[in-house]
Amino acid sequence: MTRLRDWPERLDRLVEDARHNTFTWGLFDCCLFAADAVSAVTGIDPAASWRGAYADARTATRLLARRGGLEAMAADIARRHGWPGVPPAFLGRGDVALVRLEEDRHALAVCLGAALVLPAQRGLAARDRTHALSGWRIG
Repeated sequence: MTRLRDWPERLDRLVEDARHNTFTWGLFDCCLFAADAVSAVTGIDPAASWRGAYADARTATRLLARRGGLEAMAADIARRHGWPGVPPAFLGRGDVALVRLEEDRHALAVCLGAALVLPAQRGLAARDRTHALSGWRIG
């Protein structure tokens, strides 16, 4: 699988639009933002089968638990699409990372170069790579 010819512009548009969004489970959360970024880069929506399946934290947690947790779900999707795992130091623009938010809370983030971004209460929050636990090269 390769990246779309215009993926940088598509990713830029996604990020710009996300800066105006409010965190909403099932619409604008870390999983769907990462999936939207993957779709912008490759044209493939890895969340297509579970979009619309949850609208609150409790349901999202149950869905993730059925798939082995956030990291297991992301790794499984990446493996099925041929996106290799890479150390956080080697993530490139458009790649996806698992980041530590707090001791026991993790989220998916999108690499924009030096920063990893993920949905915040309003817009996007940036984390540096030291918060990344693992990552996947997309496309």
